[in-house]
Amino acid sequence: MVSKRFFVFLLVMALALVAFNAAPSALAQGGMMGRTECKEDLTGKTITLHTFGDLSGPFAPITQPLAAGFADALKYYNEQGGLCGATITLQQDDTAGRQEQTQSLYQRYRAFDPKPLMLLLYSSADAELLREQVAEDQIPVFLFAGSTIGLYGENADKPGWIFAGIPLYTDQFGAFCRWLGKAWTTELGREGTPKVGHLSWEGAFGRSTETPETTAYCAAQGVEVVGGEYFLPTATDVTAQINNLVNKGANVLFTTSLASGTALIARDLVTLGLEDEVLLSGVNWALDTSVGLLGQATLKPSGLPSTDNIYGILPYLWWDEPTEGTKLVQEQFAANQRPLTARGISYLAGFGAVDTYIELITRTVNRVGFENLSGAEVKKTFEEFQYESLGGVFKYNFSPTVRAQDQVRIARLTYARGADGNPIVVEVGGRKLLVPVVLPVTPEFETVPDLKPGGADVVK
Repeated sequence: MVSKRFFVFLLVMALALVAFNAAPSALAQGGMMGRTECKEDLTGKTITLHTFGDLSGPFAPITQPLAAGFADALKYYNEQGGLCGATITLQQDDTAGRQEQTQSLYQRYRAFDPKPLMLLLYSSADAELLREQVAEDQIPVFLFAGSTIGLYGENADKPGWIFAGIPLYTDQFGAFCRWLGKAWTTELGREGTPKVGHLSWEGAFGRSTETPETTAYCAAQGVEVVGGEYFLPTATDVTAQINNLVNKGANVLFTTSLASGTALIARDLVTLGLEDEVLLSGVNWALDTSVGLLGQATLKPSGLPSTDNIYGILPYLWWDEPTEGTKLVQEQFAANQRPLTARGISYLAGFGAVDTYIELITRTVNRVGFENLSGAEVKKTFEEFQYESLGGVFKYNFSPTVRAQDQVRIARLTYARGADGNPIVVEVGGRKLLVPVVLPVTPEFETVPDLKPGGADVVK
């Protein structure tokens, strides 16, 4: 249940009628949510956080709020003393979603003296492109993407220098099938056998969930995978792809796409009159404010947006779950007057990534000393890194062989309702909007199956 306090917060933000001056958080006064205590005073020094990614291309609806989260977190943490007293600065560049620009920027970053201690990246394609290069240059990477090749190599047997803040997309799909096989007739009230069709963006990200390992695992859970259809991020119609999958028997569509991609599928399901027959679902990015806002351009016959009741994976706490970490993020979001459109996973991930970066470097400095800081030493810290970022909003348990976060819940995207049961409407820039919310369906986090080639849960 979403609280009345949350509704008031959204209305204040959306209508911009008052300036929000956040009071100093009790958290800031009492310590940084389990942060490791510094052994060195780095006052007067500067440490740079390096990042580049698509800020103006197809991933922009996701990455622009991510950049806002970086900026607001850096401002906040520097005001609280930075990294053991050192000021954190940001080196950030835009690839516009072009691989040649990614490579060009990396060539410039790798030439820095000193080299970056770590890179924050955004996409599976960038991770796959740079996997061997960052290993050669000994620059660890932290990213919110989860392709098997980027993290473990072509044969999934070489854990590299790239660490993911979310589970592998293969493992996310496996976790969804595990739940779907049990929930199909009970919680969802459907008949027959769940049959899933992949409908995703073309590319490394989009194709990452359709593998022989996931297909076999889903079959073992009582879920049939009928195949996949793919479309470019620039596509404006996917009715043909939907029909192809439905003709193969699909009654569930699973998408590995962002913002506009997921909203396009939802729209075309309504166009075809299939919104009640076919369940739309996806990886964690399908459950986001960006999807819920874009989906309001098309309404179902019920009057609700096309993106109402999308099911998928939630590997972190959401904004509306009452914790110290979400409270801090909401305070800073309001204090920096960020718009409702930025209130999604990317801003939350950006804020958490800065918190995680500070903890990583702090532990490394404590172990080897500031003068001996290097990417190689940060990687050593990463390989023994158990940490609850923002007090548990993100939970990491990396090891010498584990490169991805592995805890998830199932959740659904819907819209906030008032005490009368009707959807809440806010006005943003003269446009009336419903308020997207993400609600957990399974209350407890569970470990995802390991479905990379040769993984522990691969069906023999």
